Amino acid sequence: MRKLSTFTLGLLLCTLWLVSCNPAFEGGYPQTVWSGWEFTQPDEVVIDEEILADLVERVSSGDYQNIHSILIVKDGRLVFEQYFPGYAWDWDDDQFQGEFTEFNAQALHSVMSVSKVFTSALTGIAFEGGFIEDLDQTVISYLPNYSHLSNSQKNEITLEHLLTMTSGLEWNSTEIPISTRDARSDVYQMHSSADSIAYVLAKPLLSEPGYQRYYSDGDVTLLGEVIHEATGLHIDQFAEEYLFAPLEITDYRWRTIGDTDVIAAGGGLELRPRDMAKLGLLYLNDGVWNGEQIIPAEWIRRSTSNQVQVPLDWLGELFGERYGYYWWLPVFHTEAGDYAAYTAAGWGGQRIIVFPDLNMVVVLAGGNYLNQDPTQEIIEEYILPAVEQNQILVD
Repeated sequence: MRKLSTFTLGLLLCTLWLVSCNPAFEGGYPQTVWSGWEFTQPDEVVIDEEILADLVERVSSGDYQNIHSILIVKDGRLVFEQYFPGYAWDWDDDQFQGEFTEFNAQALHSVMSVSKVFTSALTGIAFEGGFIEDLDQTVISYLPNYSHLSNSQKNEITLEHLLTMTSGLEWNSTEIPISTRDARSDVYQMHSSADSIAYVLAKPLLSEPGYQRYYSDGDVTLLGEVIHEATGLHIDQFAEEYLFAPLEITDYRWRTIGDTDVIAAGGGLELRPRDMAKLGLLYLNDGVWNGEQIIPAEWIRRSTSNQVQVPLDWLGELFGERYGYYWWLPVFHTEAGDYAAYTAAGWGGQRIIVFPDLNMVVVLAGGNYLNQDPTQEIIEEYILPAVEQNQILVD
């Protein structure tokens, strides 16, 4: 356990009690410089320690189940970082529970659909680097080997359509969630296919490209393959050189689809929560890291601005009706007011949540694959109230 600084007496007693009851509670707050931004004490940036201690107690006692990590970056500093034990993700288990793990700062965690915003970021980097000339270029122009699966309407699908999930290609993620293990699931079928790109492009068009949004891992998979064709690198290799290396992300895994060499661009990435936080901070700082422009600022603006109206399916009800380039654009509510954010969201409770007006990034990782995810309640009842002493409310 890290050495503790002087706390208020009440918080210290609470912390000691939690440590005695929960061996996984690391206690304290980090205070050393790490990767270009600082650890610090919560009270240095005006944040309520007692509220955060109450949150830790609720997770530790099981009131909030399957929470594996909670991180808060405020004013460029990591002010809160806690890890809790739980089961790693395993597709082959009926409950999707793998090895029981004492999660910590070094442990990789599956980020599920949070992978999508990394794919979006890589698209912006490829665009700025000249690998991709225009978002209005057609998908089939990058994938000519699959032209036999196209037609006059499919020929109109552009990279912009993939980024907004408006290709029009049939995809049933909202009707048949992957958690049901239903063999009719398009995600299941794509991952079982010998050629995932062919599987996606062979899907019928349900609407004209650009007209209707369908939440689709298929669109993201196509975009990942476009990056591969445009750069000559698989997206994990492109990420290693152009995103992960500048951010000092040295430990990660990015799974392929089935036994193929196609990277699961929509959900196959495994990262440390601290490295999830790095991407959030990079976006918060307009794409700049350690003085270097990693992602174009204009791409950050476009990615986190409303690009498409979301249908009021269960995902729309959960995250709101506004969507950027794989970033959800929700508004969180407390008794004090409303807070605009942009959010990367993954199955099981994986989140990168950026609050620009609060200069804050929140990261959560969890294992609620079959249970109700308490993430929104944690944000609205604990994390936001803990920082409301210096809040800036949405007009």
